[in-house]
Amino acid sequence: MSEDLDRMSVTLPPDLLGDLDGVVDAGDYDSRSEATRDALRAFVTEFNRQTDLAGALSGTVVVLYDHDDADVAAEMTSLQHEFADTIIAVHHVHLRSHLCLESIAVDGDGEDIEALLARLRPLKGVQQVKLTVVEVDSETDHHS
Repeated sequence: MSEDLDRMSVTLPPDLLGDLDGVVDAGDYDSRSEATRDALRAFVTEFNRQTDLAGALSGTVVVLYDHDDADVAAEMTSLQHEFADTIIAVHHVHLRSHLCLESIAVDGDGEDIEALLARLRPLKGVQQVKLTVVEVDSETDHHS
């Protein structure tokens, strides 16, 4: 490889490392490092799509979390009340005995939605936070 590379160390739970090894063993990547670089590129791209949000936006925030982790359910509820002007609906689903998925419909200023994302991501127990934004034509009311 002709590019300069920096070395870093990553600590992973055994099941995630096993999943990574499975990807490498499937033959698409020559090494854990190559697969990890590709995963990090995808993560950075997705993260950047969820930053510097501006203007009136509508969409859904999907949060996957382990409700057995310290107070995550209470913190999620607290954030929903704190962002009541932005959150218009919440759908809660139990995927496994300990794993929950919340689909949070949002409508409001991009900066407020970004602030919500920034508060959700670091919560202990939260495994994934994803935003999908839809374009809404403010000039047309399709339900009239």
